[in-house]
Amino acid sequence: MREDLKASTSNVEPNIVVLGGTGAGKTTIVQTLLYREGGAGTSGGTAAPEPTTSLDYRFLRRVVSGGNRKLAHVWELGGGRSLVRLLDIAINLSTVEKTGIVVVADLSRPAETLVDLEFWLSAALRRVKEVLEKITRRPKLPAILEARAQARLGETHRDAASLSGRLSPVPVLIVANKFDKLKNDGLENLKVAARTLRAIAHCAGASLVYVDKSDGTTRQALLAHLSQLQQHQRGELKNKIRDHDSKSVARRGAPVLKIRDIEALSVAIGQDSLRDIGVSSVLPTVSTQTLLDEWKSKFKARFKLSKGNEGKGTAPSDVKLAPEPAVDSILTQVNAQAKQKERAAALARKMAPQGGGGGRGSRRRPPGS
Repeated sequence: MREDLKASTSNVEPNIVVLGGTGAGKTTIVQTLLYREGGAGTSGGTAAPEPTTSLDYRFLRRVVSGGNRKLAHVWELGGGRSLVRLLDIAINLSTVEKTGIVVVADLSRPAETLVDLEFWLSAALRRVKEVLEKITRRPKLPAILEARAQARLGETHRDAASLSGRLSPVPVLIVANKFDKLKNDGLENLKVAARTLRAIAHCAGASLVYVDKSDGTTRQALLAHLSQLQQHQRGELKNKIRDHDSKSVARRGAPVLKIRDIEALSVAIGQDSLRDIGVSSVLPTVSTQTLLDEWKSKFKARFKLSKGNEGKGTAPSDVKLAPEPAVDSILTQVNAQAKQKERAAALARKMAPQGGGGGRGSRRRPPGS
């Protein structure tokens, strides 16, 4: 399994999918990724971002040590929940293995933060699961991705057994944006928000970072998390934590841990634990689901989450969409091309001599197109 895990991640071009509620700041996050070092995707400049109205594709190419170039594909899904089916274009048979998900939550509207986060995280993971269930020519891939998820958490992590079967098969980063709008909202509100988001992230095998436009250190933390996301997509897991019980032990190359309720959080996968998140229950131990339910309940009560707002959290599969022939045509074409590439890749692996193989050249066309 370890040999398969390493071999399948060579020369990977990360496929980054950014999604979240309307106005959450997805485009700003994408621009932070694209222009972090003055690089550019399909568009350049530093002007204020315009809202994305559908599915936007860009690519990121940068030169690394030795003059080598690394390419990443970046998708941003805008336009609200009615366009959730466009995830089928960004996450398909040819991209799922190298996909990383960035979910942007808006802390300036806490009554909507939880339902938006749960909707988009559920939508993305549901799509990943659908694609993995359709893969027939690489039957080991789901198990390989599960092994990678466990490796990201840490095989010796104290919660490894409790979170078995719950971890996302692909890397996930939760960006809690606009912390500047929440940080003066009272200590108890900050605690409930922090513990709830930490619980959701930890139980899904995701990393979590707060972004505050008035605090430049949060931008650096975001960049560190985005860099780690791409490392994990490439299967680079050298920065596993060595001693979870010691908060002073940092992961090599990992984002700096910030876990105090009143500060801008920065928690990489594997740096948190169910015990550290805690619950108010008097029981000596609680289940993962109990911990999640308790903090979600506290969040809803604290931020006066009304029944109307809870209804916004309708499961992605329950969203009723009008027929869209243009979108359906694109999806059909993408799926057909993905299957064709999968067959070609399987044949190439079968015909390739043992120990052979080479790298791919960078391409500008979106994966699966």
